[in-house]
Amino acid sequence: MKQVTQTLILLCSLLPAVVLGKPLSPPQRIVSLGPIITEMIYLIGADQQLIANTSYCIKPDDAANKEKIGSMIQMNVEKIISLKPDLVLASPLSKEKQLEMLKNLGVHVQRIDNPKTFSDMCRMTMTMGELLGKVENARMVVERAQKEVDAVLAVTRNLPKKRVFMQIGVKPLHSATQDTFLNEYIEYAGGINITSREKTGVYSREKVLQENPDVILITTMGSSESAGEHEKEIWMRYPTLKAARNQEIHILDSYLVCSPTAGTFAKGLQEIAKILHPEIDGLP
Repeated sequence: MKQVTQTLILLCSLLPAVVLGKPLSPPQRIVSLGPIITEMIYLIGADQQLIANTSYCIKPDDAANKEKIGSMIQMNVEKIISLKPDLVLASPLSKEKQLEMLKNLGVHVQRIDNPKTFSDMCRMTMTMGELLGKVENARMVVERAQKEVDAVLAVTRNLPKKRVFMQIGVKPLHSATQDTFLNEYIEYAGGINITSREKTGVYSREKVLQENPDVILITTMGSSESAGEHEKEIWMRYPTLKAARNQEIHILDSYLVCSPTAGTFAKGLQEIAKILHPEIDGLP
């Protein structure tokens, strides 16, 4: 995996600006239309170029103080125009019709997809670095992230594997499928994801009981924190469930685990590794 990431760094550093849709000079007035985009901007040290973001952009703390242009789904086009940005970074939830309005008015718009895997996070960080004139900062972020992930792998690689179910959301109940960073959390932390071969993320409580995992990890995404506690109470009602019997049902920080960047993926991985293997030492 380390070699793959290093290759991504090299390829992104060689891409010409025009391929990435980058203006001729680094933009100085950026509007972000998504939380992950905002976090990446701060991560590579381009926050002084960020003039506005959405009401969902609250991390890091300083992001909450930036000018707000609406939500992820419904932005205020007139307000964005009034801010005179030289770059708008759109999320997958941004409405195409509104983006076209911005483009027609001469605003440079670049859509940024949500990362599916850790490698995606690294690649996107390098792309953002090239786009915003912060290539060296991005390179350092990716290299540091890779070292932190490799450190966890070195500790967990030869440990006994616990069977894990990661619950994502409440209604409907979803699971972590293969080729996602949620599945990578489990596997890199030294676990076996019982739903890795599922074609879709939808999963039933009955299937979980049948598979009888050693550990259940709960993340409630947009739901309240109390929703996670309620789900834990439900699982604890099944005395034949190994995870319930052994007190191995854990509620995760949904914001950290479900919306990671290259800079925060390792932190979520470390937390899960400690849950699966509380006996290990040497992790932050």
